[in-house]
Amino acid sequence: MNHKKTGYRGNIPYYLAAIAIFVLLKIGYAFADINDLAFLLKPTAKFVGLLTGSQAVYSPDHGYYYENLNIAIEKSCSGFNFWILGFLVFSYLGLKYFDKHLHKILTLPTALIFAYLLTVFSNTSRIFASVIVRNQTITIFPDKQYLIHEIVSIITNLSFLILAYCLIEFLLKRRYHAKFT
Repeated sequence: MNHKKTGYRGNIPYYLAAIAIFVLLKIGYAFADINDLAFLLKPTAKFVGLLTGSQAVYSPDHGYYYENLNIAIEKSCSGFNFWILGFLVFSYLGLKYFDKHLHKILTLPTALIFAYLLTVFSNTSRIFASVIVRNQTITIFPDKQYLIHEIVSIITNLSFLILAYCLIEFLLKRRYHAKFT
């Protein structure tokens, strides 16, 4: 039985489970501190350090501070919202193309893991790009750096999410069509 014949009705319990996980994580984020977000912040800080050749100093109150770059990677930089949004997107795609209940159940933890990996990669890229752009624009737009940082963040995150969606959609569609041809 495939999703084209059954429609999305059979996926409603899984969609509701994904939405419930999303809401619970979002509520948890409101109460989270930097230590609670170490699973996102620490690997991002390590990769940013590797890319920039810089060492971060960790503070439980301020996150990871790079003195020579004059940047801090803290709670708002964790990419948590990107992670849970990615989770919803990847859950939707997996549920769209998988037919067996076990595969649908496994879609949710797999989506969490894949969204996590994408988040760390996207965060690292976003922060690295922000550092480069800041270095290029600081003398021209010294009072607009926050706006420039926001623009770089939006473009980077949206690009990664769209590219990941397209790639996964392509791979799943190819797998689905190969299965039924």
